[in-house]
Amino acid sequence: MKRFRIAAITLLGVGLAACSGLSDLTDLEVTNENAPDRERVLAQAQDLEGVIGGAMLIYWGGSEYTSPSWALSTTADEGTMSWGNFGMQQLSSEPRVAWPNDPAWTYRATTQEPWYENYGALSAVYDGITGIDANADAATTIDVNRAKAFAKLVQGLAHGYLAAFFDSAFVFDETVNLETDLLELKPYPDVHAAAIAELEEAISIASSNSFTIPNEWFDGNAMTNTQLARFAHSIIARLMTQVARTPADRAAVDWATVIGHVNAGITSDINIVSNRDRFWKALQWYGYQTTNNTWARGDYKTIGWTDQSGGFANWLATPVAQRNEFLITTADRRITGAGGPQTNGTDFRYAGPSTFPSARGTYHYSYYGGSRFGNYPSSNGTAPARWMTTVEMQLIKAEGLLRTGGAAALPEVVSIINATRVTRGQLPAATVADADLMDKLIYEKRIETYLLCSGCSYFDRRGFGPTAPTGPAFHHGPVEGTPTHFAVPGLELNVLQKPLYTYGGVGNEGSSLQPSGAPGIGGGSIGTRAPASLVYRPASQRGTASEFSPGASALAGQRYY
Repeated sequence: MKRFRIAAITLLGVGLAACSGLSDLTDLEVTNENAPDRERVLAQAQDLEGVIGGAMLIYWGGSEYTSPSWALSTTADEGTMSWGNFGMQQLSSEPRVAWPNDPAWTYRATTQEPWYENYGALSAVYDGITGIDANADAATTIDVNRAKAFAKLVQGLAHGYLAAFFDSAFVFDETVNLETDLLELKPYPDVHAAAIAELEEAISIASSNSFTIPNEWFDGNAMTNTQLARFAHSIIARLMTQVARTPADRAAVDWATVIGHVNAGITSDINIVSNRDRFWKALQWYGYQTTNNTWARGDYKTIGWTDQSGGFANWLATPVAQRNEFLITTADRRITGAGGPQTNGTDFRYAGPSTFPSARGTYHYSYYGGSRFGNYPSSNGTAPARWMTTVEMQLIKAEGLLRTGGAAALPEVVSIINATRVTRGQLPAATVADADLMDKLIYEKRIETYLLCSGCSYFDRRGFGPTAPTGPAFHHGPVEGTPTHFAVPGLELNVLQKPLYTYGGVGNEGSSLQPSGAPGIGGGSIGTRAPASLVYRPASQRGTASEFSPGASALAGQRYY
């Protein structure tokens, strides 16, 4: 098991006993015990590119590897499982309850991993950039422009994920002085703004230079400078939509800018070609098992919208505790085949009765499991795993056009919707006269981006509709009680000498259960600053796997009941 902040926690444990009234960390003196290791690395120009090149894998460990990807998928009612792994049961059960933000809780990794791994990635970038700037030999030894463009790309990804996931976070970049600076928890919009600025800098550097990044920096993606710039444009477009917490926030997105980034973005899908020890993708592994029926199924709230039998409407109208799996009758050939509800579609298959514990709630059950990318688990995780697609980008563009473009934009909106609705789904074509174009667009987004990236469905759902009861009517937003975002992890709150707080449960979706102790909420100001050396993650603490398991191999057959 990884150990976080060992020296800092020991120091604070002693300090708190003597200074229980301390309300700020301003006077807390912390020795940076990691300085010798940093100095060794920074003194060797040949190591600097490697430090930056490895930062993407650390970011991946805090988002896609295991935690929190499946917890977010199930709480968004995208995929469904009621196993304990990753906190899925806690976040997807109904009625929704508060997330246990306790550093001793079994599935604490669901929020600790995104926090500590992303700061691990940011720390690696910090070492790389400050090392380049301080090393006179760097310019003649490595491609400085390539290294800095990639560094800014990872910075933007890490800060962007922190902003989308947490209510607040630190902005940590190369301008920080580890010895003297105090960093302040910033509300998520400020962290998001930092991410966008970093991605724009990556675009600027990449657009002004010529290079190709090594494949091992982001397995399967040996990008040229032009491709890296396009990738950064698409990340910005994705993040600008994902940061929205409410439908009002989503409507207020600068859609013209989003559309511009989509137009300047990727022209081919971003796929990962790696193995289970590096860029392993938990969503695709558990979500596309075609020979093992005990893992994930497609949630009816994702795949049931086009049901023609009345089964989906009846399921929604049934009290949650009494719901059970039902057969879907649909014309969407991605969900089922032409032969009926028990034949396989192109993207989903009839998997038979669910095997989840009935005591957890049969409302978790579904007859249908994902199959479109079943070659990923069947290849032992070596087949390509998709992470960003041109279809996703076009659907983001269509949303922007539909929200802002008026009647003149409708032909293009319809064209984008029908590109998958008709050609893949074999559903009747959408037309400019349809009053439900946004519904059709959202449905396409859910099916075409099923299990695409960690948090994609969760971040979309909170912006597509308000929280609402789970029935009897269908709604695009989260189930009431679903956390709008997550609190700073309990372990970090202990380091910051802040009371534990959390989100979740009806009425507490987006406000603190202890508002007086929450950062930026209700005027709370306890421990909002921390020495930069406590935010920095030394190399020994920059992990890439789940805290409670050494790697994907150990997880593949292991369920936490």
